[in-house]
Amino acid sequence: MAEAEIFINQVGYRLLDNKNVFVSKATKGESQEFSVIEKASGKSVYTGALVAAPDDAESGGGYFTGDFSSVTAAGEYFVKVGDKESFAFKLADNVYDELTLSTLKYFTESRCGQGICHTGVAEVYGSETGETKNVQGGWHDAGDYGRYVVAGTKTVMDLLLAYKKAPESFKNFDLLGEVRFELEWLLQMQRDDGAVYHKISCYHFCPFIMPQEEKDKLVLAPVSTAATADFAGCLAYASGFYKDTDPSFADTLVNAAIKAQNYLFSHDDEFYINPPEITTGGYGDRDVRDERYFALCSLFAVTGEENYLTQALKLREDKKKDNPDPKHPWNCGWQEGFGWPFVSGYGTEILLEKSEELPQELLAEIHTCIISQAEKYIETSNESAFKYCSKFVFWGSNGAICDLAHTLLIAYELTGREDFYMVAKAQIDFILGANPLNYCYVTGAGTKSPVKPHHRPSGASGKVYPGMLAGGPCGGLFDAYAKEHLAGLPALKCYADAEPSYSTNEVAIYWNSALVYILAQI
Repeated sequence: MAEAEIFINQVGYRLLDNKNVFVSKATKGESQEFSVIEKASGKSVYTGALVAAPDDAESGGGYFTGDFSSVTAAGEYFVKVGDKESFAFKLADNVYDELTLSTLKYFTESRCGQGICHTGVAEVYGSETGETKNVQGGWHDAGDYGRYVVAGTKTVMDLLLAYKKAPESFKNFDLLGEVRFELEWLLQMQRDDGAVYHKISCYHFCPFIMPQEEKDKLVLAPVSTAATADFAGCLAYASGFYKDTDPSFADTLVNAAIKAQNYLFSHDDEFYINPPEITTGGYGDRDVRDERYFALCSLFAVTGEENYLTQALKLREDKKKDNPDPKHPWNCGWQEGFGWPFVSGYGTEILLEKSEELPQELLAEIHTCIISQAEKYIETSNESAFKYCSKFVFWGSNGAICDLAHTLLIAYELTGREDFYMVAKAQIDFILGANPLNYCYVTGAGTKSPVKPHHRPSGASGKVYPGMLAGGPCGGLFDAYAKEHLAGLPALKCYADAEPSYSTNEVAIYWNSALVYILAQI
């Protein structure tokens, strides 16, 4: 049977979740309703109306939707429209357990070093004395084998915040042990004066080979404010998770964070741009006030020193004066961001953990800011055929909507409003199949998932690693494959399950961690 354009969450739904199906105009035909069919018996358990979904430019319009939230019995089902059938899905309260574990195991699979790969010393770029440094461990960042501080710290924060909010979600995985592997690498990235090298990689990306086959020279890229501030914020926060079991390690993390912050206090912004000899991922950032804010909030939380909070709030007020540019979301004024270029949300979430120590007017302002931001995501979701909560479909869009769902879940915690929770959950549905391409974007999950990710170990071994979140649709068409095959399509259809399409089908640790954060709480 040909694949029907009936779009559902292919992994499934918890019993009491809100449940929606989406259907293309061509598949709907003359049908006015849909049926939910129990797979084992073939019997219809529910019939509902199909109504027109909003027409939006991102999906191209012409879709219909139906609600089957009233189906709450555990089991396996599919949706039928006319004579066409959707992929099967499950209803169970533990429906995301296996998926969550799979996404977590990706980090273990992404470990570098351990006597296997990248075991040589690295050159310190620009050193006049030929300085070298032995840096081992950490997670390979994405489809390549670089290790990047701004990406790694964002990843650690997502995982630790998820663990703090829902520790029961990690009962079958040693999260703190896995995170410690990354933290121990981060400690090696700090210079004696407190500054932090931006990244370690080879000078250029390697072919699609296994990590142990990459033998080119390693290089430590120059220090940057973004890396140093993210390092300070991340390590200070992480220290609290180890203080009872390993107080010495916790102290090491705090002291390294303070050392990094002291460097930041005494140095102007140092923006990272790849030197001409280094062509691996840049992760550059032209505004580091949010990174500095994150570091200061975290250090205030762990030390109680008021000066850290005072300096953080100065940065917050300064950035709030910026005029947002709706055409360029990176010039957005103040936002509680959770992407690697926008880390202010991590600082704010840490402050909320210390809410009893904050002035009431500051707490009220933070609540207003988060709720206002989350309400905009609801508005965007309501205007979308697939309840997608962003107007910007760019590189890493799947990770980005998880980051927006992060904000929605905080707003839900603050208010108890179900609409915040439901829109956050809708982003999981989108990623797991309720999207116009019928893809479950996590490798090895659902019925139709990526089989040709831009991921060197998968390509070199011929075996797709499970539990990896593909970057997803990207309207920018940044790679040659996307330009050739996707031009002219609506943004949410600009995805190719093809190894060369790095702008749509690469994977990354900080996209996986963003998904883990929302899966852990939903």
